[in-house]
Amino acid sequence: MTTNLRMGNLLAVLVLGGSVVACTSNAAPTTGNGGSTGTGGTGTGTGGSSGGGSSGSAVACGTGSFTPSNGTVCPPPPASGLITDFTYVADSGSTEQVRFGDDSTTLTGGESTYANSGGTITSDVTGNDWHITAHVANYSGFNIYFDAVPVSGSPCNVVDAQAFTGISFTIWGSAAGNAITMGMGIVDDTPTPSWFSSVDAGTVTTPGSCIPTSGSQYYHPGCADPTNAISIPSTATSAATAQTVSLKWTDFTGGACKPNVIPSQITSLYWQFLWSATTAPYDVDIHIDNLTFTK
Repeated sequence: MTTNLRMGNLLAVLVLGGSVVACTSNAAPTTGNGGSTGTGGTGTGTGGSSGGGSSGSAVACGTGSFTPSNGTVCPPPPASGLITDFTYVADSGSTEQVRFGDDSTTLTGGESTYANSGGTITSDVTGNDWHITAHVANYSGFNIYFDAVPVSGSPCNVVDAQAFTGISFTIWGSAAGNAITMGMGIVDDTPTPSWFSSVDAGTVTTPGSCIPTSGSQYYHPGCADPTNAISIPSTATSAATAQTVSLKWTDFTGGACKPNVIPSQITSLYWQFLWSATTAPYDVDIHIDNLTFTK
């Protein structure tokens, strides 16, 4: 069962076509776009090739009279693939996030966090990396959002990363079970805006073509993000000993309608701390750096 924590108006995190997979999407946060609560993982991902597909006209996945939405494609990622190395700019006015990109010419965005009732989370970029501390007592996590306004004049909400085969980042610190889940949203796995409207979710601008079998704005059975459960070695305690996680698009699994990341359809990118109804609250102190699309 996959838990989707869909963050309104974030281009961090989902996809199109095919029949609905027998996979359920639960959600709980008031904001956020997340993935499964995960139970560990194997650390650095290996193998697999690009997910294929295109950002052409959306075809609804599922049944019902709900119109799919393709969204607006963002300016391309830089040729180097670097999304952000979290270099802090003291006069930027914020210690919680670092803006990246070059407005309308390259992929642009920043960072955000979320913690549902009972939990807390803080973000600090003054050390030239993304330092996250949290008291996890409910669904919580953090994400990258994209917001450039391309030539079309409309804020973008889809990243086309077909020029790349995956994504990598460095991580160090501690979390429950030394584990964290990374998820990526794609158009084909995200409920359509018109479906969200039908369950009184208000105005939703995130593109999507998946039609849930039932549910609410937080619960989308039949639609789910591809995710990867990552282990954080206990030896990864500083930047000098950080683990480099390298994942191919096909290392993200469990998505519905589409099981893997379709790189031309990326709508979100996030990390979620492990949580379930039986999990005891716990504290987290981790760092993320050098987030890069890889070839």
